[in-house]
Amino acid sequence: MVDRGCIVLGSPLRFKLHVLISARRWGATRKLLVRLLSLLFISALLCSCAFVAQNPNYQGPPPRSAEIESYYAKGDSYSSYSEEVLTVKSDYVHRKIAIQTHAGAINIDYFAGPEKSEDLIFVFPVLGGKNIIADYFARYFAQHGFDTAIVNRVDDFKDPSKFYQLEEVFRQNVVRDRLAIDFFEREYGKKNFGTFGISRGAINVAISAGVDPRLKYNVMAMGGTDLVSLFKESDQRGITKYRNRVMAYHNLTEEEFYSQLERQIKTDPKNLAQFIDGRNSLVVLSVFDHAVPFKYGEQLREQLGNPRTVYVAAGHLTSILYTQYAKLLLPFRELCLFPRDYIESEALSFYRSSFKRDEYSWWMLPYRVLQLPFSLLGSALAN
Repeated sequence: MVDRGCIVLGSPLRFKLHVLISARRWGATRKLLVRLLSLLFISALLCSCAFVAQNPNYQGPPPRSAEIESYYAKGDSYSSYSEEVLTVKSDYVHRKIAIQTHAGAINIDYFAGPEKSEDLIFVFPVLGGKNIIADYFARYFAQHGFDTAIVNRVDDFKDPSKFYQLEEVFRQNVVRDRLAIDFFEREYGKKNFGTFGISRGAINVAISAGVDPRLKYNVMAMGGTDLVSLFKESDQRGITKYRNRVMAYHNLTEEEFYSQLERQIKTDPKNLAQFIDGRNSLVVLSVFDHAVPFKYGEQLREQLGNPRTVYVAAGHLTSILYTQYAKLLLPFRELCLFPRDYIESEALSFYRSSFKRDEYSWWMLPYRVLQLPFSLLGSALAN
């Protein structure tokens, strides 16, 4: 008699495998194995993170100049608005808001919880078009008790014919952000504002929060400063395609393209981020980022006064492994290599502390313990 599970030679098929686990038991076993493997990946990923505290010598930002207020003046605010309820869920209601202003129409996705709150987090889109990533984070924070809003961007900056008006496009984005703040103050009684942005969204945070002090609590992930230099060194295909389209449309050389950008771009974190209070900021940087090169993220951090910073051992795209958004891209949710929402949790912990919420983020303690050796080293190097 042959034991079950061994290979029997001499059968009609020469090799016969006796399976010990039924299909149903294998499904449960597979989930357990994936969970165990995920724990190993969690440990590996978390041990490749470092949390660096705020620079203790930081004294706060310089005062904003009158020229900044004048250049980004929001005027008489908005004239009218309409709203439509799109989705009603147990933890939030999703509304579409359209605001008519002198700066053009402003379209907002607003996610409001069941309890009235004076707090609001603006989630800044990555680029124009569909806000898939911004939508995920806005819903995530709404599900965890914070009202959120996405001010949708126009796609004018992608149009090669608008190249010589690019600075005006950037300036108008800031004006629309300021008008959106006005709207939520007047119509919904909001008093305390925060922001969240990844990649281009983080760059927009560094700009708009640098202009308007009402954007007080700011999270910037994988952002950077000095836009023209960043464009030159980025390996992001979208930037390369845009540059090539503009050069072909206007018959420019690459040198002429960048010279024109240097002459016109004023709305840049390098001119505005210094006015954000670093004591109310959280920065997340990917140390192997080449889309928004890491050194420009470090420069942004310095302009902010070296605030609390999380370093992750990832590139621009692979940083998604530190978010729960990665699960949405996989056919089986349990197969996500990193089942915890790490970047989201860092941001949520920051918001709960900043907005003076009662909840304490105890779940961050295991992260801090695993990160401790790297955090100590990172603090020594960063500050």
